[in-house]
Amino acid sequence: MIYSLIIAFRNKLYDFKIFRYSEFDIPIINVGNISVGGNGKTPQVEYIAELLQDNYNIAILSRGYGRKSKGFREVAINDLASESGDEPLQMKNTFQEKVSVFVGENRVEAITKILFQYPETELIILDDAFQHRAIKAGLNLLLTDYNSLFVNDKMLPLGHLRESKKGAKRAHLIVVTKCPDTIDIHRKNEIRNQLSAYCSQIVFSKLQYGEMFNLFETKDKESAIINERFITVSAIAKPKPFEEYSEKKFNVVGKMSFRDHHRFSSSNIDAIEKKIHSFAPLEIQVLTTAKDATRFKEFFLKKKLSFKVKVLPIRAHFDDYEKEYFENLIMEYVRENTRNS
Repeated sequence: MIYSLIIAFRNKLYDFKIFRYSEFDIPIINVGNISVGGNGKTPQVEYIAELLQDNYNIAILSRGYGRKSKGFREVAINDLASESGDEPLQMKNTFQEKVSVFVGENRVEAITKILFQYPETELIILDDAFQHRAIKAGLNLLLTDYNSLFVNDKMLPLGHLRESKKGAKRAHLIVVTKCPDTIDIHRKNEIRNQLSAYCSQIVFSKLQYGEMFNLFETKDKESAIINERFITVSAIAKPKPFEEYSEKKFNVVGKMSFRDHHRFSSSNIDAIEKKIHSFAPLEIQVLTTAKDATRFKEFFLKKKLSFKVKVLPIRAHFDDYEKEYFENLIMEYVRENTRNS
């Protein structure tokens, strides 16, 4: 009750403009949620950036959760996860030089610096800033997991919500993420009825896994060979979908999971090696996510990895109608709000 009152009071101060917010003269898309972790923000941010990268100069801004550094900085391809955060580094690895990625706790200051240092920037995508009301984004996308809709949850510490469900009314679009491959139309309508009290525009997306590839040896993607054996290693908020898909598609003989954003230690690497050696004389490889792969990089550079690591990339996917609706909404907003519109 105390936490709820504090958050509600803070939001009212913004609603009544006692706390001031900043606006900028370029399109800003905010991708976030009102629940803690595991809603698929990074694949959604990457989807939007991929959609627009050929026509606009894009900057992605994240807080950089889990990094050791402080303040504003641009993410470089040769960064470590401890310097930039695992998710920002993952996005930089995905887009290379096509998209700029930045981290900064103070997002108003960070956007000001981006626009001053890189005046050619035409669009900013905010990663996980739905509660950061010091910036007024032009388009707020609220994500909610199909398997744990925010309408069925409670506020911290009794549940996983960062703020009251009423906060969802700030969204211009709700994206129901991590949907199963097939959804009954009646189930979709049931969810729409639940969410329509907060936002009238609702779309459904799912996760799509790509072809695995070797993390350190080559950037060329390759399919798994039938006799390859793996243990899955992950440190994400909800590892179950990744583990279940891997077990279904590949020869997985074991699994290890850590808390979200966990920074692998030397003892963790030793534990992984011990588990791999327990299957001797079989050759076992590690299968991990793109987010987790950024944290293996530091050990690879120090030549402390004795095992092969393969990465299973994940991206957001929309069915035909949902895809057209979502992409048109994004492109129309950006087109109408660019400086030279």
